[in-house]
Amino acid sequence: MRAEAGAVAEAAVAAPLAAVREAAADAAALHPRGSGQWWPDAPPGARILDLSSLDHIPRVDAADLVATVGAGCRLDRLTDALGARGCWLALDPPGPSSRTLGGALAAGGGGPLAALFGPPRDQVLGLSMIAGNGTFVRVGGRVVKNVAGFDLAKAVIGAHGGFGAIVEVHLRLRARAQADRTAAWTGPREAVAAAGARLMAAGALPAAFEVLHPALAAALGLGPQWALLVRALGTAAAVDEELAAAHDAARALAGAAPASGAWTAWRQAVGEWPAVLRIGADPAAWTDACALAADHLGTVAGASVTVPRGTVRVGAPGVTPAALRALREAAARHRWPVTLERADAATRAACGLWGALDPGVERLTRALRQTFDPNGVFAVPLLAA
Repeated sequence: MRAEAGAVAEAAVAAPLAAVREAAADAAALHPRGSGQWWPDAPPGARILDLSSLDHIPRVDAADLVATVGAGCRLDRLTDALGARGCWLALDPPGPSSRTLGGALAAGGGGPLAALFGPPRDQVLGLSMIAGNGTFVRVGGRVVKNVAGFDLAKAVIGAHGGFGAIVEVHLRLRARAQADRTAAWTGPREAVAAAGARLMAAGALPAAFEVLHPALAAALGLGPQWALLVRALGTAAAVDEELAAAHDAARALAGAAPASGAWTAWRQAVGEWPAVLRIGADPAAWTDACALAADHLGTVAGASVTVPRGTVRVGAPGVTPAALRALREAAARHRWPVTLERADAATRAACGLWGALDPGVERLTRALRQTFDPNGVFAVPLLAA
């Protein structure tokens, strides 16, 4: 499946590029939208920049495991297209499979597969975006060896459109695994934490290695207890070896047969949380991060921990600016960033998606915004107000 990706991209972005330039001329704010399923509410007064038409897949090189895809392509459609070529994308963000690629990358939140394959930015070789200054910008490359400008691509991913709207992406793919199996265990939080620590110490590298809060475990059909969920991908022998190590580490827990489609159920359940926060904790301190979130947020809808990375994703019925600020202050004492992955527009504006940053990172962020969106066309509050 090949086409001239550059020509396709430039033709496809003509309408959104014109819309950005018009907004810049009118001093208007824009809110990028693909399927509209993750950030459904726009800031007051902002115009919608519809990117759903950018659903092209001009290039899939199964032999080289790379692809070029429009940012408006739905993840389920992309999965089907890649599967037909014997490959897949290690990107499993929360939410429905009808989310768009660009929206998932802009939000920056991966899923359980980040345990082995890394966060969304690790799946991207390069990308094109429409900057707020009305220019069409290409960063990175189309093949693994061409990584010029890749640092900028990393900054754009997870910036929620704060520097510009992603319109096309060059992706790193994986070959389809021979075997794909998941096992689950349940028990008290301390026992689950000990099992996770044993599995880490054993040097196991499962594709997904997730600890679930009881509310989330119940939603996946595992019962209202803390749960350890492990997914192994690869050859049949390698999968057997990974799961044997997991069984040994979890020997003090009760075995549980994971519900059919456990990872799809995970995406759906987490995607229904009205407010979602990501805490970048230390892998050995995820229990403390969960407790810290509960102390400041009160009742939580659930939590999911990607143990090898220390990523703690917490869901809540809602979050007040005061509670979020207090949580960020407490987490900062551990040097744990707290990203607002999902919330209503008012909370985003009051607290910023990233909150306060280290001085050097904040200077870089402000410099990038001044370069690519000097007039604030993209109404994205990255930093704390």
